[in-house]
Amino acid sequence: MNLDISWLEQHLFLRELTEEERKVLPCIKVQTFKNGEPIIEQGQPGGTLYILRSGEALVEDINEDMRIRIAGVCEGTLLGEITFLNSHVTTAQVTANQDCIVYTLSKEEFSLIMHDQQTLAYDILSKMLSSQAEIIQRMNTQLLPIWRNIKKKANSLPLFVKIFPLLFIAAYTAAFFNVSLR
Repeated sequence: MNLDISWLEQHLFLRELTEEERKVLPCIKVQTFKNGEPIIEQGQPGGTLYILRSGEALVEDINEDMRIRIAGVCEGTLLGEITFLNSHVTTAQVTANQDCIVYTLSKEEFSLIMHDQQTLAYDILSKMLSSQAEIIQRMNTQLLPIWRNIKKKANSLPLFVKIFPLLFIAAYTAAFFNVSLR
């Protein structure tokens, strides 16, 4: 499978590229994943940006034998942006929900783009920031009603329930010091 430059122009760069810019694009690799295959495995070394060219995938957090669905993603989605920038281990598992084509860009290859084609590097970083801003906005939209509900319920608790943990800590501390001083 070849790199689809016109698709990248439409979905990643949001503009037509010059011939000089197109010359550095072979550093973007093309990978295919079958339905059910992991695209990104949680805990693997970071430093790679993934661009979902086609197909759909599931983003999950896997901890202590529990899978928590974070999101479903589709064509045009960027994945691994944070670990691409900080080179920490990946924080989520991304699994193909159907056959997928994924473009990958390593941090090392991106450094070459930054050196040779700064505008192209700026476009990639801009897309990454835009993607992260959308994620944060979506999370705020989902989490704020939950937070408001928790605060509302906490405010309606009887005073004794609010004070009891403090009384317990005070009694425990007093007992600890009383035993320690003997």
